[in-house]
Amino acid sequence: MQIKTMLQFEAFLKTRIPTREALFVGNLGLQRAKYFMRALGNPQNKIKVIHIAGTSGKGSTAYLTSHLLQSQGFRVGLFISPHIFDIRERMQIDNKLPTKKLILKYFNQILPTILQMEKCRYGMPTYFEILVGLAYYIFAQEKMDYGVIETGLGGRLDGTNTVTNKNKICILTKIGLDHTEILGNTLVKIASEKAGIIGKQQIVISNQPASSADRSSVTSNQVITTKCREKNATLYLIKPRKNYRLIASTQAGTFFDFTCAVDSSELSSETMLKFKNIKLNLLGSYQVENCALALTCLSILSKRDKFPISEKKLRSTLQKISIPGRMEIRKKAKGFFIIDGAHNPQKMTAFITSLKLIFPDQNFDFILAFKKGKDFKRILKKILPLANHVFLTSFSTSNQADHWSSVNNAEIINYFKKEKFKNFSTIKNNEAAIFTTIQSSKKSVILTGSLYLIGSVYKYLKNSF
Repeated sequence: MQIKTMLQFEAFLKTRIPTREALFVGNLGLQRAKYFMRALGNPQNKIKVIHIAGTSGKGSTAYLTSHLLQSQGFRVGLFISPHIFDIRERMQIDNKLPTKKLILKYFNQILPTILQMEKCRYGMPTYFEILVGLAYYIFAQEKMDYGVIETGLGGRLDGTNTVTNKNKICILTKIGLDHTEILGNTLVKIASEKAGIIGKQQIVISNQPASSADRSSVTSNQVITTKCREKNATLYLIKPRKNYRLIASTQAGTFFDFTCAVDSSELSSETMLKFKNIKLNLLGSYQVENCALALTCLSILSKRDKFPISEKKLRSTLQKISIPGRMEIRKKAKGFFIIDGAHNPQKMTAFITSLKLIFPDQNFDFILAFKKGKDFKRILKKILPLANHVFLTSFSTSNQADHWSSVNNAEIINYFKKEKFKNFSTIKNNEAAIFTTIQSSKKSVILTGSLYLIGSVYKYLKNSF
């Protein structure tokens, strides 16, 4: 069997999208991923991995870490999910899409292994597991200095969680209540799953708050600290005011100070980096937290792997970086068009807070759809105070690791009626309808609620504004 085109490649992957029942099969899925990696020669252990888990900010932190490492002259592989406009986003090389020729070359090399696994006790790998394996394989074959790997869902049982090298660095971004039907209904349970990426004697960087948002006696921070002790891992805690301080969040960028004076397992402190008035091209005050994690990782790697940091190249990179679907602002005929993939209450809170900073005393038109299973009522509570009009749309995925569809708009309309919110209407999810809605609005328009919604129209809108 030979795959000759990207269309054939994606068609094959679609045959490996699991059913809802087979999507989250616990330890069986991780065992299958480990078997797959062993069959490929364990490529994940042939590169230095930065492994990132969390509820909010892990995608942005992955992009930032990858760009910062590249700015210092390293070759970097980046794995993220889901993709927005091209499946090759999931296995970037030096922050660029790999060529189609390269993807097909390496996929055909691992395809016999994939097909042979049909006969093993675990069965063939899934869509997600194949792409994770392909990414690790490409990064090893192309001799990447570092691989920045974003987990899919959770951490402990995630298909990315196969790295056993002690040189892996784990980054844990903010943990919140999301995917509760799979990961658990408390922050402690979710933190336990996310902290499952921590291995023996590895380095861990975290920015969890000291207090618990769900009022439990145990905090996410304590769960991570306990896991680090169990694994004899070194924990670096990042704290606001001590490590980073927001100066301003504007349309021109986000400005902040950063100091890498971190507490290692709460025992010692050492200053490694200190930068004043960094300009970050990414908009949103929450991006300062993500960037602080990435800068801390760079600082630790600089010391461990013995390389100097060029402040000039670092600043230049942060001033230019952009990430698809993360608070992108574009001009339109009247006002702005803003794209942001906030898809849970924690992310939406951060997005709305930043929106108020950048556009004080303004309201907006929103184009929304939410993935089934999301707490859309809590998300809408954040949105409605700023909403002039809400346009409800929908989506259904067929080109991602699983089949997702949006919440039925009738459920959202019933919620609007209970909240006595009347300024809403529905529009079809097609490029022309959304484009016309954006252009005809006299207000600034925000497309948000799901990365899957954004992905369904992103390529068209990117070229239209």
